[in-house]
Amino acid sequence: MIGISGAIASGKTFVAELLARELGAAVISADAIAHDVLARDPHVRQEIIRRWGNACLDENGEISRARLARIVFDSSDDLAELNRIIQPAILRRIADEIDSARRQGSPWIVLDAALLFETGLDTTCDIRIFVESDWTIRAERARRDRGWTEDDLRRRDAAQLPVQQKITFSDYIVNNNRTKDETKRQIENIVTCIKRHRRTNNGKQQSE
Repeated sequence: MIGISGAIASGKTFVAELLARELGAAVISADAIAHDVLARDPHVRQEIIRRWGNACLDENGEISRARLARIVFDSSDDLAELNRIIQPAILRRIADEIDSARRQGSPWIVLDAALLFETGLDTTCDIRIFVESDWTIRAERARRDRGWTEDDLRRRDAAQLPVQQKITFSDYIVNNNRTKDETKRQIENIVTCIKRHRRTNNGKQQSE
């Protein structure tokens, strides 16, 4: 199990895709699961509407992530309440997908999760990789890909553990400030280290 964490808009998904190609790994995206839970889980929908009413719904009566984000990232109490509602369902789905990947014989599983450490998912991983990127680059990616302002990004950053703390908890750091080729070379080096470590550990277990 390899856990991928990083600051918002640092390029975690890109790194997860590179690892998947290098290792033939199954990838589990916590963000994709969160999207699906918000859209499809009736209990989560009911609880969110009960708490915030029509303010979190779009014109079609569906939960709007953008509107919900504007509410909860302005209030630590509202954010804590949303996490209480949605995180158990997300964690159950992640556990189910991990079990499914293992049953299918995947030799490696890559878990792409922004809140890897905040949710305790790091304890399920054998290896933890942190993806770092400069503020200016992250802000531009967030503006280009998500339509966020810098203030939107700051509010979301403030809801996560400090970057330095996550770096301390991680086994490898990937700098994603430069070209895709440079990031790919870093991933290739990490994969070489991971495979070497795995072979060494397998040898020790056999000798014992």
